[in-house]
Amino acid sequence: MIALSPRQRDLQEREKSILEVARGILLEKGYYGTTMDGIAQEAGCPKATVYRQFSCKEDIILTLALESVRRRMEMLRRGVAYKGPSRVKLVAIGEAASLFVRLNPNDSSIVHLTMGPLREKGSRHRVSAIEDAELFIVGHVQGLVRQAIVDGDLELSGTDTVERLTYGLISLVEGAYTLMESGVPQRALRIEKPVQEMWWFYNRFADAYGWKPLLADLDWDELLADIRKRLFPEEAERLYGKGNWYGDQGSVHPKLQAAGGSVD
Repeated sequence: MIALSPRQRDLQEREKSILEVARGILLEKGYYGTTMDGIAQEAGCPKATVYRQFSCKEDIILTLALESVRRRMEMLRRGVAYKGPSRVKLVAIGEAASLFVRLNPNDSSIVHLTMGPLREKGSRHRVSAIEDAELFIVGHVQGLVRQAIVDGDLELSGTDTVERLTYGLISLVEGAYTLMESGVPQRALRIEKPVQEMWWFYNRFADAYGWKPLLADLDWDELLADIRKRLFPEEAERLYGKGNWYGDQGSVHPKLQAAGGSVD
């Protein structure tokens, strides 16, 4: 590992400080309330210094989003590694996204902010890095749809295509979490548990296509518990409590009751 020069360390620390300040302003005041002047003033440095690090506020937001995307990708890679049929592996990827969003709602909202025209003003290398991460997950979902067809677990008919199913699945997840961040499900639809509703709709979607194993053939609670315990133990316990792999289904799971509060 090459040691940084004093100047390089100073630039690195300055960039870190600018990003921390910008993150706070963005979360408090939103996109339109975030300005280069405001960031410079809050960071206690000349505006020219901020511009030497970043070309515009959109570039700063993209940098913040990229940090979040990389941490999200680490969890998604763990989900991809789960063993099982295609439909089950897709659940593991979905649970990775679910845990990340619920544990890091601010990070998730910043990532979703970069899905619009904001990218037009950002540095090309930062936009490309985010797009590469998106292509990673799109590629894996698309690959699982194809694998389901090869394995005989899914049969497309009519105008159905692998690409259409992939689009529908990703839209379901990303759209659901974007709405959850705004509070629409709870405020406008009176849905108390939007994550569970999203999973329910996913299973109805997959069942409608005859994607095996069907929900009736899955022990859903046990599947999610196994995914959390094997792949995301630290994250699951942060969200649900120590030893509770069954999540927040609204009541204590029978196995938890029998074990006195935890299941090994």
